[in-house]
Amino acid sequence: MDEIDAVWSQTDVHLVVRLAVAAGIGFLIGLEREFAKRVREKPADPSSLVEKQFAGLRTFTLIALLGFLAAFSADPLGGWFFGIILIGFIALLVTSYIASIRRGDIGATSEVTALITFLLGGLAYEGHLLFIIIVAVLVLLLLSFKLPLHRFVTMLSEQEVRAIIEFVIISLLVLPLLPDQGYGPHGTWNPKEIWTMVILVSGISLAGYLLAKVMGDGRGTLLAGILGGLVSSTAVALSFARQGHKGNSPAGPLALGIVAAAAIMFLRMLLELYVVNKTLALSLTIPLAGIAGAGMVTAWWMQRSAPARREAQPMLTNPLNFRVALQFAVLYALVRWLVVWADARFGQAGTYVAGALAGITDVDAVTLSMARMAKETIWEVPAMITILIAATVNTLVKFTIVLVVGGPELKRLVAPGFAGMAVAAAAGMVWVAVRH
Repeated sequence: MDEIDAVWSQTDVHLVVRLAVAAGIGFLIGLEREFAKRVREKPADPSSLVEKQFAGLRTFTLIALLGFLAAFSADPLGGWFFGIILIGFIALLVTSYIASIRRGDIGATSEVTALITFLLGGLAYEGHLLFIIIVAVLVLLLLSFKLPLHRFVTMLSEQEVRAIIEFVIISLLVLPLLPDQGYGPHGTWNPKEIWTMVILVSGISLAGYLLAKVMGDGRGTLLAGILGGLVSSTAVALSFARQGHKGNSPAGPLALGIVAAAAIMFLRMLLELYVVNKTLALSLTIPLAGIAGAGMVTAWWMQRSAPARREAQPMLTNPLNFRVALQFAVLYALVRWLVVWADARFGQAGTYVAGALAGITDVDAVTLSMARMAKETIWEVPAMITILIAATVNTLVKFTIVLVVGGPELKRLVAPGFAGMAVAAAAGMVWVAVRH
């Protein structure tokens, strides 16, 4: 008994944990691969499944263990041992792939996944547990979302593919080349900071546009309004107002989408604040969430009281290209200068007026500009009030669009939602002024 206790006391518990993680990752990946072959892809001839399947649950678990043991053995034997095992395993994968091509199966997903699983097993021995778990999750997501991803690709146009490529360019190529110092009056214009804000807003808009493209059609006007609001709530208001004026859709669903899009704008602002200035975001969480809640509760009540007989979809355009990015950069820089100039010339009142004027066209530029300026304590309260003023003005602009463009019934239906958000915005400004 003492000898057994001695063996257990000398066992490296951390090594056993890393071994278990490697085996667990191999098991999960193998489970997904076997499920995909047997259930999701549903082969026409089930009897051929055993012949065509490269590896399943047990094999992928063994592959992860092989990678772990190869790394483990490389410690006493040298790195060359792991290299030999890796080369031999790659040769096995190549042989399997050639055989699958001869059977008419030209996909290499399982083979590539097996190689990743082997490497994850080796990294597990090295102790990079959090990293390999993140990689494993990404692999499982890519594998399990095969059909939705293929459908997504078929839905993209050439312009949209180009937009995704342009976003990568403006994010990874342009940003590192920009100087990180202030220019202009009071050092207001920092090129790297301005372009970082462009990337943030462009990324949120592009994500919302792609979500709307994938999920919006046929999923209901409320969801269409929410997803459209992530791209441009003003565009949703204008699109639905035009449909209401032409009588192409019932006024009820259109009003629902307009109110939902206007409400989601405040949550979008809150997300931008959390990315740029978390302290300011925490201070504005209650006001902005309260305004969004007022709009969403109204939209929910509209949906419950008058279910949409026919869904409506906003006409959204691709929000990302270099011209749009440059326009936002210029607008952001202009807002920064306008706020500083107005404050120096007229004090806080000038700042609030500048925010209101900027909110007529775009609330993102005001939100991000004030979030950066609020990192100085003296700007914290003026920044919060300016952001709320700009958001309120921008919401009133949407309501004005409906009043001018939409039909009489649409005007009547959206009024309670916009009134509720206006009251919540006024209460939010009072709350900020009293609390701070």
